[in-house]
Amino acid sequence: MTMFLKPRLLVFAVLSVVLLSLRLVAQTPPVAQAPPAAPMQHKPGMQHTPDMQHDAGPMSTQGGQAAFAAISEIVKLLEADPKTDWSKVNLEALRQHLADMDMVMLRSRVRAREVANGLVMDVTGDASVAAAIKRMVVPHATMLDAMPAWSATTAAIAGGVRLTVTAKSAGDESRVAKIRGLGFAGLLVQGDHHTEHHLMLAKGARVH
Repeated sequence: MTMFLKPRLLVFAVLSVVLLSLRLVAQTPPVAQAPPAAPMQHKPGMQHTPDMQHDAGPMSTQGGQAAFAAISEIVKLLEADPKTDWSKVNLEALRQHLADMDMVMLRSRVRAREVANGLVMDVTGDASVAAAIKRMVVPHATMLDAMPAWSATTAAIAGGVRLTVTAKSAGDESRVAKIRGLGFAGLLVQGDHHTEHHLMLAKGARVH
């Protein structure tokens, strides 16, 4: 009889210890955890220190949307130039020009066809886009025409402008191939005058 009681007592003792341990665990208050850190808010007067940049890791070089970044760059140039006449600065003119660039580059319709020695492009859009096309494409064609590689002309058409670009040297097959490869978008970005043009606009100069 004693041999049967001892294992039962042993099991009973083990179960009692386990139950007591579980009860103690259940009654122990949970360790408080710190709430997740809130994202840093940009507050007025907040200074960006080198330590903040280090903690944040690598920083992006673009200050947001493309037009925002372009205007930010021009403002820094103006602030760095002690000769800037702030009474003449006109950043709104630059903003309007960047809006024109956006409409012409992204919202215009382009129908291109190959012609001898180059390319003809009919660039059209709705009323607001058509107005931007005329403001952008006509003066840019003048800049293209002044370059040594190609000739450029424009003509008004319904809803926009017809741009014709050809190689200045007849039979220059590599130049013709480049014109056709660039197409309207590629030809629109030709030349190194864009940044200078934006700076002149911001300074209040009359351009185009």
